[in-house]
Amino acid sequence: MLSLVAVIVTVGATIWLGNLSDEVPLLREAYGRWHGIGFVLLTALIVATLAGALLHSASARRAGRSVRLGWCNAALVLGYAAVIGLLAWYIGAEIPADFGSGRGGGAKGAYVAWLIAVVPSLAVVGVVGGLFPRVRLASAEPDPAEARTGEGGAPARRPAKFYQVVLVTAGICWALGALPFLLLALAYIAGTS
Repeated sequence: MLSLVAVIVTVGATIWLGNLSDEVPLLREAYGRWHGIGFVLLTALIVATLAGALLHSASARRAGRSVRLGWCNAALVLGYAAVIGLLAWYIGAEIPADFGSGRGGGAKGAYVAWLIAVVPSLAVVGVVGGLFPRVRLASAEPDPAEARTGEGGAPARRPAKFYQVVLVTAGICWALGALPFLLLALAYIAGTS
């Protein structure tokens, strides 16, 4: 249910920001440089990450997941969005407004393919609450250097690697988006030369 609310908030906020881009100069410039599709995908990623983190924090705590590390993951995703946004800001300015003729749509087609490959998956992770890592029991024979609880020497609970979901998802996204990004980089170099 929370995921559905996060999706509704994401869609509503993305539409609202799209409409607001007519009135706010910075949003208007971002909409123009990111060619609409980039604006929609990047704002959806940012809103989905924030909405998902806010809405899933309480249920993550009740489920024994680390809220602190979930917010660290949200910060990583927002940093990722900033990097993609900066790349799209500079590359998008060199991309033609229309798709080229032939297969793939030319530079615009590569731009759209790259954004679709590297952005939406992390938005989905944020919406479904996947940013909050599980806290698991330490191994049966814990390292003596690890902290132990005072109750009968039971192993301490420790969180999973907090960045694992973000890193794996981003890695898969970039594996899919590497070829379109390479084509974009070549078009950008050719356009600036």
